[in-house]
Amino acid sequence: MKRLFITYLLFLSLSSCKEFLDIKPHEETIPQSAEEFSALLHTHLNELDYGEESAIIPNSSQIATNESACDNLEVALTQTGGSLLKNYIADIATTERTYYSYYEIIRDCNIILGEMKDSESDIAKNVLGTTYAMRGICYYELMRLYCEVYDPLQKSQLGLQLVTTFDMEDRPIRSSLEETMTLIEEDLKKALFYNVQEPIWRFTTDVVKGYLARFYFWTRQWDNAIYYAEEVIKSHPLVDREGYKAMMENGYSLKGNMLIKSELISSSSSEQEGAGTYEPLNYRPVSKRFLDTFSNTEKANDIRYEMNFSKKRIATKFIFSGMRSAEMLLIRAESYYHKGSEDLALADINTLRGNRILNYEPLTLSSLPEPIPGTDYITQDVTGVPLTKLMALILTERRKELFLENDRFYELKRNGCPEFWVAVNGQKYTSRKFMYNFPIPIRDTKLIPGLQQNEGYEDYIIN
Repeated sequence: MKRLFITYLLFLSLSSCKEFLDIKPHEETIPQSAEEFSALLHTHLNELDYGEESAIIPNSSQIATNESACDNLEVALTQTGGSLLKNYIADIATTERTYYSYYEIIRDCNIILGEMKDSESDIAKNVLGTTYAMRGICYYELMRLYCEVYDPLQKSQLGLQLVTTFDMEDRPIRSSLEETMTLIEEDLKKALFYNVQEPIWRFTTDVVKGYLARFYFWTRQWDNAIYYAEEVIKSHPLVDREGYKAMMENGYSLKGNMLIKSELISSSSSEQEGAGTYEPLNYRPVSKRFLDTFSNTEKANDIRYEMNFSKKRIATKFIFSGMRSAEMLLIRAESYYHKGSEDLALADINTLRGNRILNYEPLTLSSLPEPIPGTDYITQDVTGVPLTKLMALILTERRKELFLENDRFYELKRNGCPEFWVAVNGQKYTSRKFMYNFPIPIRDTKLIPGLQQNEGYEDYIIN
């Protein structure tokens, strides 16, 4: 039964990915070669290139939807055309599609790792490197959505259901968070071992290094985060104001220091709206809280303010779904801060600001600006300590730089899970602390004995 299922999956993959890679099934046989197994990967890489909703990296509409549930946009001022946008965290927390999409990719990765015999040919090495990268990334994204933020002082945090072999009867319960972290790290390190360089595989060595920087940053392993962020910055240096302007215009190609992105190929939906755009955003203005983080001088000279907002407070930024070097610089800056190297942290922030603000005068530790009251719901850092001037500056620069890049929800979650409310049609909707940990799908908690649900959802999920 297992072999028949693998054959069926392969046949579907070969049929659906022919636009991505010219591989055609000659007969319905059990897959043998690395080329045949690669069809399972190319199906998912094709989904990524076309920006489909089941892809490993979210598309423009998914990012806009997630952003709309956070605090950078003004929910109370939404016009009729913005009805597809979300209002608060619970609106994005209760979807099950993302959960199952990631586990479907993990399933296909497990098939390859368990069944493919070839490990020596060039294509086999590329397949294995890409497979380990994709499985590690899927578990990393699931961890950020469904698990608490890692706290080294806690020893009982719940992780994910870890599946590393293809077994249709396997129904594991949740592991510990540390076990989940170990698997993610091992998979990404194995991906590095295979040193994938060909762009057709998308998850090249540089991309994997970027994900390792993200992983170590999320799990508060600052030295490792600095190391891998530096590796990416070396190969993809930061661009200046003009480079940023050219890079962040609508388009389907990788530009500037982008390492990977969704929507490399136009689909019917992206062609209609344009890559990196989502029409409902035109009906919900950017929040005044966010705009007030820019000083008057910055509003006149910061290329991000010029490009990203209209005079009517409408977001005009190209929605970017992927990875670029500025994020790595911000990872390194905050990691330096948590290690006590405030001078190095500020140097990185000055580098970023100097490449975004015209005629920029670098800040010093004695000239740091006071945070503007009421502009941010985040009041503590990831360690639970109240924000200092420098930490507030780092987080504010991240908020400005990565606006509409699928970052804000995770920043809110990482830094204390602040609660806040919005008013919609006379009703009050509150984003609660527990909602930042998405609920495990109810069908799984019913089907699998001992599968533990995240706290807080007993009164919010209809059984």
